[in-house]
Amino acid sequence: MPSLRDAIANAKLPNFVPAIAAPMTISVQPPTPSPNANMRFILPSFNQDPDSIRLAESNTPKIRIWPRPQQTAGAATATTAASTSSSSSSSSSSTAALASATATVTTATLLTSFSGSVVMAESFQLLSISVNRACEVRLYGTPTAQSIDAYRATDAPVPPETTAGIIACVTFDTAPYTWGFQNVCGANQLNPQSNLLYVSVINTNPLIQTPVTVTIQFVPMES
Repeated sequence: MPSLRDAIANAKLPNFVPAIAAPMTISVQPPTPSPNANMRFILPSFNQDPDSIRLAESNTPKIRIWPRPQQTAGAATATTAASTSSSSSSSSSSTAALASATATVTTATLLTSFSGSVVMAESFQLLSISVNRACEVRLYGTPTAQSIDAYRATDAPVPPETTAGIIACVTFDTAPYTWGFQNVCGANQLNPQSNLLYVSVINTNPLIQTPVTVTIQFVPMES
């Protein structure tokens, strides 16, 4: 009896033709590019503007939350000071909780604009800004950012990609002249860091040149 190989080789198959193996092709898809090749952050910034929204993987605004840190006992306190008496073995400790504070800066007769600074904290969360009349208030983390931004027109948005050092910009045009913040944190960005916040006040009504008092309510996070 012939082997299977010989039987196949000698078989008469008039209605069949040998199959030709098709060449194998491998399709490689290029990686999908990010909507913005210059995206620098995984999360969108809290102070969202059209430019920062586009940095977050699409043109549609998203809300993203990172895992909250595990809370431990006493995590809600800001600072803890402990003192021990040398004459006894007992010790006492005091705890200070986070509390809001207020910083005030008053301009001279405001003809066009004012640039100065006020003592606040190395880092802080803004709660509100109040002024006594119509004007525009700008807050900065460095005097360099304050100087560069001085050329921006009143009531004009911050240009994209040039927001470094600009903490907030509020135009007050309707009484009561108070603006409340919900998610704005700021910090002095000098090296070494100081507790100064740099403030610019712009007169939006040339017919009124009286001094402006700016009251900033904040929660200090670093002294």
